[in-house]
Amino acid sequence: MSSDFPTYAPSEEHELLRRTVRELADAKIAPFAAVVDEESRFPQEAL
Repeated sequence: MSSDFPTYAPSEEHELLRRTVRELADAKIAPFAAVVDEESRFPQEAL
């Protein structure tokens, strides 16, 4: 986020949540995304 508009910057808590979700997605979802896309299926194991 630009430092020109600090009022609109996400809070520290929001940034921590965003980073945590990103790490989870990178570790648990991304490795299987290409296979699921190639097979054109819903990943039941993700439920």
